[in-house]
Amino acid sequence: MNMSAVQLFPALADSSFAIRHSSFPLAVGFITPAFAIAGVLLVAIPIAIHLLNRRRFKTIDWAAMQFLLAAMRKNRRRVQFEQWILLATRCALIALAGLALARPLGCDGSKLASLVGAGSAAVHVIVIDNSYPMAYEAGRADAPTQLDQARKLAGEIVSRLQSGGDSVVLITAGAPARFVIAKPSYDLQAVVDAINRVPQAYTGADLSGALTLAQQVAVEEVNQPSRVLHIITDASTSAWRGNDAASIEAIGPQLASRYRVRTYNLSTPDQSNNAVLDVAPVAGLVRTRFANDFRATARAYGATVESSLVWKIGDETLPQTSSSTLTTQSLPVTQSNVQLRTGGPAVMSVSLAAQDKLPIDNTRYRTVDVAAEMKVLLVEGRRGTSPLDGSAAFLELALAPPASSGATPGVRTTTSYIKPERISDIELSSRVLGDYRAIMISDVAQISAPVAEQLEKYVRQGGTVVWFMGEQVQRESYNTTLVPRGLLPGPLTQRQTSTGYTFAFNPSGNNHPLLGAFANSENSGLSTAQVFTYWQISPKEDLKIERVLSFSGTQSPGDVAVSVQALGDGRVVFFASTADAEWTNLPAKPAYVALIHEIVAGTVAGTERWMNRTVGQRIDIPSGVILNGAPVVRAQQSGANTPADIPLEQITRADGTRVWSSAPIDKPGVYNVISGERSIPVSVNLPTDSADVRPLNNDAVRAALGNIDIEATGAELPAVADASPQGNDFGWSVMTIVLILLGVECFLAMRFSHERVA
Repeated sequence: MNMSAVQLFPALADSSFAIRHSSFPLAVGFITPAFAIAGVLLVAIPIAIHLLNRRRFKTIDWAAMQFLLAAMRKNRRRVQFEQWILLATRCALIALAGLALARPLGCDGSKLASLVGAGSAAVHVIVIDNSYPMAYEAGRADAPTQLDQARKLAGEIVSRLQSGGDSVVLITAGAPARFVIAKPSYDLQAVVDAINRVPQAYTGADLSGALTLAQQVAVEEVNQPSRVLHIITDASTSAWRGNDAASIEAIGPQLASRYRVRTYNLSTPDQSNNAVLDVAPVAGLVRTRFANDFRATARAYGATVESSLVWKIGDETLPQTSSSTLTTQSLPVTQSNVQLRTGGPAVMSVSLAAQDKLPIDNTRYRTVDVAAEMKVLLVEGRRGTSPLDGSAAFLELALAPPASSGATPGVRTTTSYIKPERISDIELSSRVLGDYRAIMISDVAQISAPVAEQLEKYVRQGGTVVWFMGEQVQRESYNTTLVPRGLLPGPLTQRQTSTGYTFAFNPSGNNHPLLGAFANSENSGLSTAQVFTYWQISPKEDLKIERVLSFSGTQSPGDVAVSVQALGDGRVVFFASTADAEWTNLPAKPAYVALIHEIVAGTVAGTERWMNRTVGQRIDIPSGVILNGAPVVRAQQSGANTPADIPLEQITRADGTRVWSSAPIDKPGVYNVISGERSIPVSVNLPTDSADVRPLNNDAVRAALGNIDIEATGAELPAVADASPQGNDFGWSVMTIVLILLGVECFLAMRFSHERVA
């Protein structure tokens, strides 16, 4: 049976902190009321023994006893009085022992509290934000960073608690929020040691998760009528007004109903931060022998700053971009015409020339997989006697145009980085698909189930498949084998034929990123190309199809002409018409070659996705990556707190593929996946949504918590400690009385056992 202070005193039921606000001379509740009830019930034991002892003996008169009975009658009243004293002492001893174990609580204002000097008793839940913005250098001599000050402040809070009465739960708010001490601990020195070991995390703040854990503690410790929640935070905008703002506001009133909430705002008035938020190639694919453009975004939160960007590829410094004034709305900066001499993974880094008080986010990394030679498999369902008769012949010319000069007679040469290989559809099943970065299938009649299964696995592991329709395509075969596997954007419905459809393309409009090369180009031919026949599809809503081009014909406006969709780590591209001139005159337009290259460059870039991670994510090596042995992950620059090697283990994904996976990476930087002689760089960056360290004032923090009643203070504790809610623990005082009564009982039992005969 559980009884709270409110249950014992119904007059206090109008407030969850009735004990704290009580003005009654004595208001008492119990932490563990069951012990008090048990003590009262056990009082019956000595009474029962007393009664049984009186009835246990049969009286037999014999001669010598007559003299003793005469003496006993003379002293009967005194003996009865002594027995009643001994019985009362024993009953009080049992009742008070139960009361002591129940740990009664009384309000601070009670006279009993002042008379007995009872100590405070409460559960203190301390939430420390240790997210990466807490590495901000605030300039305090004894606490260089905000996290250092948070540890110091939490230690001072614990030092003011009552040993043996108060208990502490410790939670960190760096994502994901977690318990450091999950169950209330009365070992305050152990709590201080745990506080001093709270690590600097490099993830964002998960205040919503931390407050949810605090709410969980309140539910589990429902018998503790006194609870205090301490929130130690830098009050940054990103932490309190980020994606979890609604959750924080919703949980605030729930916490206020169970806790006395205190916030500690560590921020400084001039707190600001500059950060590099993103760096990426403008085009999807980075190639050798081509001019590549990269784009970076840097912004300032708080005071604006004049700064330039320092660009590097590996150890090679690129030309520095011109200085600009960084604000919260700064536009991306482009580094143009970057020439890369060798293929394979390379790391691009961008740093701010101007430093600030949170330098950890002044640099951002990007691993790019530079294509020196990209193998593309062309599968044609229709072949002919001449080189241009095959259904994939125009694709081969577009991907690798012949060299204009210097060619050896009879030998086809090209300067393209793409190396196409053209085969018939019956040869597809014998190819190792993982050897190719993309597979283009043109006018193939049907795909068998085993081949479709191989294609699905290939795409899920990061490959790209491009479909072109044609006369030989069999609708039922495609709908049966390809659509269920996600290899088409939807089922083929019917063929549409007319005198000529056109593409809904506006050179100056808002087009798909794959058409970026045609922006403001009026004479590309995309808007004038005609399509005479195409396969109409019914896109599946669950596949999240991206329309690259649609038809604008009068009969079927809005039908999909070109689409792209994700499948696992790869991409599926669909062309509703043919790759050659059988159904369309697009191959004769200037846009054809550029369009095919942009499709390839924009969809094949998925191979480097696994090489770019965010702190807290795992490094998962796709099964298509060639390894020379069991891999390990090693930081390029190992610090004192960075392990030299991070082991990986093989796991099976939900789709059945096997990958090598590491533990979550907990620090930003460049890591190398090492397998034998091979080393693959992986970039690990900070989250982009936590750079805004502009501080909120205490009123804004209160509003973020749902306008609840909070006790707000700064980075220092008040001179007079008031660490516990008003509620005093009389348990030790009652136990002292129990020990005294125990001694009295022993004395009385010994004293009264020696009968005196007058």
